[in-house]
Amino acid sequence: MMDLASLDPSPVGVGFLRSAQEHREVPVFAGISYCQAVREAGEGRVLRVLPGSIQVCQWAPIVLGLRPPVSQFEQRLSPRLEYPVAGLLLAPLDQFPGEPEIVLLRATRQVLDSLIATVGRDRLWVGHGGRLAYSVVPLFSGGRFTLRYHVVQDTNAVLALLARSEWWQAVTHWLFRNRWFTAGYDAVISRALADMSMCRNSTVIPWQTGQVNISFFCSGGITWGLNNPDHLTSGWPWAVFQRLRGSLP
Repeated sequence: MMDLASLDPSPVGVGFLRSAQEHREVPVFAGISYCQAVREAGEGRVLRVLPGSIQVCQWAPIVLGLRPPVSQFEQRLSPRLEYPVAGLLLAPLDQFPGEPEIVLLRATRQVLDSLIATVGRDRLWVGHGGRLAYSVVPLFSGGRFTLRYHVVQDTNAVLALLARSEWWQAVTHWLFRNRWFTAGYDAVISRALADMSMCRNSTVIPWQTGQVNISFFCSGGITWGLNNPDHLTSGWPWAVFQRLRGSLP
């Protein structure tokens, strides 16, 4: 049986703050994206993501309820948490104070398939509608890899190579501060690639539905989260994760 403590990166707990003063002893994250905050939590940091923490990504503050949707592009982002959300607490699961609402697991398809089999496939999110931007749950429900899946994998492999370049990082930071560019880019990737993989797919959807969702990484998850393109990201509601943890040694 699998030891969850052996997962690399480590499981990350996510909790929603009732106010910006809650856990005020915990450092406030300031950086590029929610993907980056999750990466730092997986590397051992305990941190709070507050309104204003995310300084480049235009998607996460809206879907996480940290900023109200204003533009037409922002109003199209869904599902999303209702504004205002005071903030989020992120921490390695073994350092999380109390119980999180969501646990983020990033691992290979084979590992996640084993974990899903442990809790039951009826725990998987059923509302994906076959939309690759939102979910790869069909792969865990008897579905097969198609050309579209391979396109995402190949694209993420290229992005992972580019992510090593300081020049590429600087270019993406400059481009994605621009809401017009972000809106145009989103119109393309929402039809062809994974989209909002860590914030919407792995955090918001599991929280709202009470079901496990699994997703390819989006471009931000690879470029700013520096995630392994051979891995998938998944969000586990705490009640489901407890069943998983209780089934493993």
